[in-house]
Amino acid sequence: MKPKVWSGFGVLAQLGLLLVLAIVFPSRVHAAVSTRRLSEIARGRMLTFTCIGCHGLRGIEVTYPFYNVPKVAGQNRLYLFNALMDYRKNLRNFPTMRAQAQSMTVRDLRDIAAYFASLRNQVHPRTPLFNRSEAKAGAKMITTCAACHGLHGIAVAPEFPDLAGQYPSYLVRALKEYQTGLRKNAIMNSMAANLTHRDMVDIANYFASQKGPLGQIPKR
Repeated sequence: MKPKVWSGFGVLAQLGLLLVLAIVFPSRVHAAVSTRRLSEIARGRMLTFTCIGCHGLRGIEVTYPFYNVPKVAGQNRLYLFNALMDYRKNLRNFPTMRAQAQSMTVRDLRDIAAYFASLRNQVHPRTPLFNRSEAKAGAKMITTCAACHGLHGIAVAPEFPDLAGQYPSYLVRALKEYQTGLRKNAIMNSMAANLTHRDMVDIANYFASQKGPLGQIPKR
């Protein structure tokens, strides 16, 4: 009988040990991840002084072609990192951003994205000026867009950008660049291919009209 007793006790002991590890080890992993993430955010913040000149001012405009510089504070981390990498790889065509991204390391870009994303719920989002009639028309056209960007402009996955509350002029410009191939993304190139300028304006105004988390980088 003793072997059976000790065998049963050994099983219980092993189960107890596994239970302890299941509780303690993930908490240590979580603490390590949190510490690393805070370090990335702090480092990213130090790297973004040049970003404030454009992304830290409300409503600043690119004059030719005209559009508002996009809000990036509070945007999804993975999307931001992928976008910066696209500039680095010449998959997006904007000379200033391309030069910035190519002058930095991949780690730099990852940490910058982490900092911008960390500002979610820490910046005051303002709904930009938008045209109500165009937003109403756009509401009838966003079913396909909603599959990735959400019905109200909050993305369904972190690799997609939130569009709610983004400047409509920027959204129009982005769609136009996808349509003309200045931005290279197989999904968006296909989506934008058959849109008219009127379609783009209506869709952009709809998403601009929605409440979202995006804002400008805080002043320091």
